[in-house]
Amino acid sequence: MMKLLKHILVFCLLSMLFYMPGMAQVDIHQVEDIQKVPKKYYDKEESLDEPDAPLRYAEIMPEFPGGLDSLYSFLQKELDYPKIAIDNGIQGTVLVEFVVERNGRISHAKVLVSLFPDCDVEALRCVMSMPKWKPGYSMGKPVRCYFNLPIRFTLSD
Repeated sequence: MMKLLKHILVFCLLSMLFYMPGMAQVDIHQVEDIQKVPKKYYDKEESLDEPDAPLRYAEIMPEFPGGLDSLYSFLQKELDYPKIAIDNGIQGTVLVEFVVERNGRISHAKVLVSLFPDCDVEALRCVMSMPKWKPGYSMGKPVRCYFNLPIRFTLSD
């Protein structure tokens, strides 16, 4: 009996693969086209043709004054947990991306991974209130760099 059920299951799966092409097949050209995204879809700041575009990686990456420990203590002191998020027991991480400019100023902050609208707004406010950073360097010159910062919202017991 079990053998018969296995054969029926295999038959059903195979029939889905061959008789319902939209459900189980992937066009290999779609995968290759991912590599050929037209330039009009690039973010203006990330344009490959723009010489002043921010870098994802630099020889020396930007750094918060005083290092990571200072950054974490700044966030702990500056971050105001939204009351509505506390009341609803919302916890998690907001991932914020921003650009550290050549002079260390923060710009172009945006939420990459959202948690809750009020938490997102608070994370952006906190990032934009940061003091100037040490800029990133490439080939001995300060450069604009992207930086991704996870900001955790955690309720204490």
